[in-house]
Amino acid sequence: MKKILIITMSIILFLIFVRFSITKYGEYSRAKALKIASVPVVELNSVKEIEVAKSIEIPGRVQSQDKVDLVARIDGYLQKKHFKEGDFVKKGQVLFTIEQTQYRNALNKASADLENAKAALYKATKDYERGAELVKKDFISKSTYDGLYADKLAALASVKAANAALAEARRNFSYTTIKSPVDGRIGSLEIQEGNYVSSQSGKLATVTKTNPIYVKYSVDSKQFDQLRALDFIPKKNSDPIKVDVVLPSGKLYPIKGIQDFFDNEISTTTGTIDFRATFANNDNTLIPGDFVKVKVYSNQKNDCLVVEQDFTLQDSKGRYVYVVGPDNTVQPKYFKDKGQYENYWIVESGLDKGEKYIATNLTKLMPKMPVKIGEASVEK
Repeated sequence: MKKILIITMSIILFLIFVRFSITKYGEYSRAKALKIASVPVVELNSVKEIEVAKSIEIPGRVQSQDKVDLVARIDGYLQKKHFKEGDFVKKGQVLFTIEQTQYRNALNKASADLENAKAALYKATKDYERGAELVKKDFISKSTYDGLYADKLAALASVKAANAALAEARRNFSYTTIKSPVDGRIGSLEIQEGNYVSSQSGKLATVTKTNPIYVKYSVDSKQFDQLRALDFIPKKNSDPIKVDVVLPSGKLYPIKGIQDFFDNEISTTTGTIDFRATFANNDNTLIPGDFVKVKVYSNQKNDCLVVEQDFTLQDSKGRYVYVVGPDNTVQPKYFKDKGQYENYWIVESGLDKGEKYIATNLTKLMPKMPVKIGEASVEK
């Protein structure tokens, strides 16, 4: 009986051990499968060699093409403004109204005076025509006829004077509405509604044209000679010189400009010569008066190694890309750059042509993290 009990207990313990082993193996298998499934899949890009135009960096400043002070050209009370400060306004848009009553009355009077002058001219013309017939028959004297002719000339002069007075009244009435002379952004209101204004009151507000917009920069005479030698100054029938702007934040402005002007003399005050580039500014990123860094590109180009800026990171040690190590783990690889070109960093050292770097899921990666390489690499 005791032997049977021992055998029974042994079988029960064995079955418990088998069940425990099966359970643990299942947990291990699920954990392993989950770990494999959680390994991120990455795609790779290659360090490329492209043609990069030579460039120089010069401090520059954003400047509006047009900056117009709005002033009153007649006397009167500033009745109403038709905008909010800081609004973007269109050319021809009404911005201010000056009290119109006296100028409308003057316009109506000038119009009535013209009609009276025309009526007087009509009568004088008819009297003269009748006088011409009568003088031929000696029914009136020559002196009377001459008087009729003089009356006609006087009436004609009165019509011309009345026309001029009407034109002046119309001009003054048109000045009761002040319109924007350009498309642009209007600044702060300098004189409030209800104030009496005149041509001596100063500006009411300023409209600044923001699109397109200028960026101006200067070089000294020595730099100017260097630029000319390196083809940074366009020659006759050559391609235009392209220009980039780096914003104060360090971000590259996405639209290239064209260098379209340089001055015809070196300033005797500063010893520099002024250049200008024009940029599209559809979203008004470039603000007049802002200081920027200008990158001027030569028409001469060199082959350079580049990596895309979107796939690079930076820490206190410098810029780096993630690469996949021999054990399929993420490893940072640092490189030294010598500036940017379009959306690339130009590689000076640290990376080789054709070297692969990770171009996806950068925000999810950390050094030494295991990854799987996708079938297709990213090439742009």
